[in-house]
Amino acid sequence: GYEWDFDYLRKTNGYVAVALDGLWLRAPYLHNGSVPNLTNLLETPENRTKVFYRGYDVYDPKKVGFVSEGANAEKEGFRYDTSLIANGNQGHLYGTDLPEQDKKALIEYLKTL
Repeated sequence: GYEWDFDYLRKTNGYVAVALDGLWLRAPYLHNGSVPNLTNLLETPENRTKVFYRGYDVYDPKKVGFVSEGANAEKEGFRYDTSLIANGNQGHLYGTDLPEQDKKALIEYLKTL
């Protein structure tokens, strides 16, 4: 057999979140990539984009994600439909009730990490 060295792992009593550094470049968001940008993530699920294109590598610094709409995104990416099984973008409500000014401030902060 193999001798595996897992000394760097430690047992936890819950989920271990990843570091936030570089978060601005990790779109699309959520575990299944169902939210195209940070701006959209701070919307309630019913107001989030339902269909968009993933895979286009042009960055949108205003929305903080990759361009996911328009002719070029459609041509270069693939269609992602959140109504399909396992593609949902529900839940994750933190920040959705913030005032617009606070959402903008949070996004600007996350861009600096």
